[in-house]
Amino acid sequence: MNPLLDQLGNLFARYSGLQRVLISVIFIGIVSAIISLVIWANRPEFDILFADVEPTIASQIVSELRTQKIRYRIENNGRTIYVPSEHVSELRLTFAEEGLVGSAVPGYEVFDDQRIGMTSFMQQLNMRRALEGELTKTINQFPGVRNSRVHLVLPEGKLFEDDQHGSASVVLYLNSGRYVATEQVKGITALVANSVDGISPEDVVVVDSEGNLLSDTLNEEMVVGSSGHQWELRHTLETKLSNKVMDIVESVVGPRNAMVEVAIDLNFEQLERTTEFFDPDNVAIISEERHSESSNSSDSTSSTADNLNIEDVITNYELNKTVEHFVSNQGTINRISVAVLVNGRRVIEQDVNGEEITSYEARTAKELNQIAALVRSAVGYSEDRGDLIEVQNMQFDTTIWDSNQDYFAKAEKQAFYADIINKVLIGVAFLVAFLIIRGMLKSAGQVFALPFSNAAAALADGRSTTANPALLAGGGEGIAVNTIRTPTAEEEEIDADAFVSKLSPEARAKLKAKDRMTQEVLKYAKENPEDAAKLIRSWITSGKREKR
Repeated sequence: MNPLLDQLGNLFARYSGLQRVLISVIFIGIVSAIISLVIWANRPEFDILFADVEPTIASQIVSELRTQKIRYRIENNGRTIYVPSEHVSELRLTFAEEGLVGSAVPGYEVFDDQRIGMTSFMQQLNMRRALEGELTKTINQFPGVRNSRVHLVLPEGKLFEDDQHGSASVVLYLNSGRYVATEQVKGITALVANSVDGISPEDVVVVDSEGNLLSDTLNEEMVVGSSGHQWELRHTLETKLSNKVMDIVESVVGPRNAMVEVAIDLNFEQLERTTEFFDPDNVAIISEERHSESSNSSDSTSSTADNLNIEDVITNYELNKTVEHFVSNQGTINRISVAVLVNGRRVIEQDVNGEEITSYEARTAKELNQIAALVRSAVGYSEDRGDLIEVQNMQFDTTIWDSNQDYFAKAEKQAFYADIINKVLIGVAFLVAFLIIRGMLKSAGQVFALPFSNAAAALADGRSTTANPALLAGGGEGIAVNTIRTPTAEEEEIDADAFVSKLSPEARAKLKAKDRMTQEVLKYAKENPEDAAKLIRSWITSGKREKR
């Protein structure tokens, strides 16, 4: 290892100070880039294990993760826990089985562990807890609801109390950016009222986590004449009609080429009228009372008898009467007004130079009439009611839309090119690093001195070597042997005299002296091969002794 380090040190010493700094910076940069890429490729991908967890439960989960030696990351003030993606599913099942997550409110499970000697009060309390837990679990399944709490006040069921009503309160914890529609609130109140005996929908109050009242009382909901309900009903009808008309018009002119506005005049007046009609020609007998009296009288002198009959009849008549009670509906439509604005066509043509030219073409009167006929059918047009349908064609100002489209297109193109450039730069960096390292290794292979064993093996194989005569005279401590490479075709074409002429006088003198010494050594080896072999054999023997 030490000879290799010495050789690398000698190679490094050949360069100037600026070159050393440059090579060091490049080497450190390459090593850092490789280490960063390895760390980035091997880093685990984290996914959310649980979000918005209570601190007490979060601490237990973190302790369990530490025990299992699983990496984790905490965010959102300790309420959100991240773990590697490959462990998410298994950990969720594990913590759910341990009861650390999920609904903390028990349902009918409270009756699984019944103890002997429970009082009626404790049984009623468990029943209320079970109802609250089951309702909480059901409400938590609604979209947008993160968590909920249900509080019930059940009627006590007194003996001589006829009007027994309970009440309920529901607190909703919604997800960020979500809200509950009015229909959902009505559904929650109906769910609670129909799940608990003695509670009606008007006795259920629904609030959100910020204390805002989401439910109204039954009287407020049923009062159609209230201004809030009138505006909500009008807005709902206008929205539904606008969507119907927009769907039809956009299917003809294309998306983002139409604008629809609907105005509805509703009549919220309520008329109540009672009318009685009498028919004198139609008489009905209600009751009839008859009284009859009869008497007999006789005269003895005249020998005559008188019979007297009296009948009294009382008849009660009633005229035929018709009673009508009329109550008009509220929220009837007095008039519908629809305004439809459509855009023209964009015609793309090519000029003589082949460039695209965009021009605007307006809609024809026939097309506008056809669109108006479709709109009339969609909204239920009534001429007697005075409905108004207006369809106009105007050019839309799409400057902002086009600029946004161009901006996003350029951004996507820049991101695409940036990604390509990053990959190309990484590839170029690896290529440059490869070429630099290859050049350094190639340079090192030309100047590194071979060990003595390699030189001896070369001489034993009969390869041509160049020995340093100064070392030959040094008592056999070592020999530096430079292997003479076989010249390539390009090297054979180089003129030796031209190469030598470029050297300095001192270098030429050293080269001639070295050649002379080399020739003398080769001549001595050829003339005295046995002596040369003994000399080399003695060097090998002395080298092995020194190593020992």
